[in-house]
Amino acid sequence: MARPERLELPTTWFEARYSIQLSYGRVGQGWTIPIVWAAMKEKFMKSTRLLLAMLLAGVAGLHAPAYAQDELRGPFRLSRTTTEIGGAEMAQGLKETIAIDEELQWQVYVPENYDRQKLAGAFVFVDPSGWGGMPDQFRPVFDSLNMIWIGANRTAATTSSTKSMWTTVLGARALQQDYAIDLNRLYLGGTGEGVLTAINAMLASSEFAGVVQISGSVGVANIPAQFLDTLKRKHFVFMTSTNDKANKSVRADYDSYRKAGFENVKLIYDVQGSRDVAKPELIDEAIRYLDARLN
Repeated sequence: MARPERLELPTTWFEARYSIQLSYGRVGQGWTIPIVWAAMKEKFMKSTRLLLAMLLAGVAGLHAPAYAQDELRGPFRLSRTTTEIGGAEMAQGLKETIAIDEELQWQVYVPENYDRQKLAGAFVFVDPSGWGGMPDQFRPVFDSLNMIWIGANRTAATTSSTKSMWTTVLGARALQQDYAIDLNRLYLGGTGEGVLTAINAMLASSEFAGVVQISGSVGVANIPAQFLDTLKRKHFVFMTSTNDKANKSVRADYDSYRKAGFENVKLIYDVQGSRDVAKPELIDEAIRYLDARLN
């Protein structure tokens, strides 16, 4: 089957006038998934464009952190509206994508030994199935690395790619309201089609330092040229295994990053792997790689 064609992109003043949208394709078996950049509707008000410019510039939210008195530990569900996260202006700006009174939900895991005095990292995961929760076997890894997990809990079939991207970005902001987060350790992760949303979120918010692409990937040929320099400052992990249907395309995309001059890339290839690519020890290796730049 032929690969989907790469579409023409908007002009360089994207940062002030455009949002990012994704065209989901099939992962694996030789398919590469293009990123599609679509103009925002002109009827969006001026404050909406200001909001997008602020988020694209990496502003860490419109509200200062107000940590909860009794911070929850372990697994739980977090719910917030856009107003609660960023105030009325942000909510108004996003209302055509997320209803002002809609409660967005995320599945969260906070290590039992979390200490506000020791800033925790945050791993924002995009689950294409819509559950968003962390597998129980990852708990020792996240405990030892002082890392909080957060993933959007949604109905995948009824969620647009644009809404998925904003929910990912806003999840990080919501977490920062309740917990002391190390802003140098804000990472993204995704599996399958969720990788697209993760890359999209990285471009939409400069605060994310790295991304773990699991059993799916976005190749350099499908990234607009004007964003390559931005992404070269980030860190990327490609994770696959011998029995992963996407292993050929993931490895090919990893090679494309290396050939394009990306220095901060790592391939984790499990030669003994089952189709369950994301083993705890491999997630541990991926996060430690992303953390290594801080040493």
